[in-house]
Amino acid sequence: MRIRFYQVDCGDAASILYEGSDGKDNYVFVDAGYERTYREILADEIKIIDATGATIDLWLISHIHDDHIGGAVSYAKAIERCDARDIVSNWWYNHPYKAIGDTKAPKSTFNISEAKSFAQSEKLTSYLRSAGRLPKFDIVQAIDPKYHNDLKINILSPTKDAVNKLREKYENSSFLDRDYHEMTAISEPKAAKMNDYCQTIESFDLEAFAEDVSIENESSIAILIEHSGIRILWLADSLPSIITTALRNLGYSEGNPLQVDLVKVSHHGSRGNNSSELYDMVRCDKYIFCGSGINKHQLPTKECMVRILKNKYRDVRDRYEFIFTHDNPSLRGIFDVDEIDIVKNLNFTMTFSASKYVDLHF
Repeated sequence: MRIRFYQVDCGDAASILYEGSDGKDNYVFVDAGYERTYREILADEIKIIDATGATIDLWLISHIHDDHIGGAVSYAKAIERCDARDIVSNWWYNHPYKAIGDTKAPKSTFNISEAKSFAQSEKLTSYLRSAGRLPKFDIVQAIDPKYHNDLKINILSPTKDAVNKLREKYENSSFLDRDYHEMTAISEPKAAKMNDYCQTIESFDLEAFAEDVSIENESSIAILIEHSGIRILWLADSLPSIITTALRNLGYSEGNPLQVDLVKVSHHGSRGNNSSELYDMVRCDKYIFCGSGINKHQLPTKECMVRILKNKYRDVRDRYEFIFTHDNPSLRGIFDVDEIDIVKNLNFTMTFSASKYVDLHF
């Protein structure tokens, strides 16, 4: 299995390549970054796959924020212009509409400059419906796994209530009356404007935790995938309370933790999406952070990393690896204020990438 995480500043876009039982290559894409991500990276990736005669078996769009959905919208536009071929067999995506009419998707009453995420979701919903690819059922939390070409997928988030809450928000006419700044803010991660890299590890209060309140993030599709004994916990921008409930429903606990080979850390390493309770229930030595550290919201946060490193259930003999999709002095300096031997004492490494993507092989 090869997992490729694309460099999207403060956004998510990735692809999974694995060999099916028939010996053929299978591709799954998860999220799509911003609109520019398609032009700068994904367009070439899709052309390479198409040239081999393969298809993208599944493209999962976790939620409607523009740093996850934008590249898929650009792809749809390219297909409609005949600049690209549609090679996606299946889509997993929860649209933000209470109902989809028999003839066309609903039209928004405000333009893209007023609410980018909603406008992009409208475009993707319209395209998928016209192409006959809009899922007939919501992708929501379930006990029973789904299987997709030998890939086992447990859907951990969202709940049905979270999807309904999203749809109620966008149906509410008062949403249309909000001013420009509040409406565009729905597309942005919720995090501090200044980074916390100047804080020492010991200064963080790991007993205190305030969960993200974003309705869009609450609606994120988060999954646990498994193939040939390899397990990946893919958290999108999900809320930890939803994930921990799902894991408990599957029989996992602090005493019977989920063992995985990789965690795609939630919401670019935001403090409000990664709780100690979540990492109490997970055992993993490899974590990937999709964020540059010098983006508008200064993600990933050091607090998130400290929660992972200093989790009370962690065996410090296990060497942890933090993998970053970017490489810059800001990220490399996250632990500079701490004691000189902190990396050795907490037994972890940091890996950085200056290329357009990070490849992980399992």
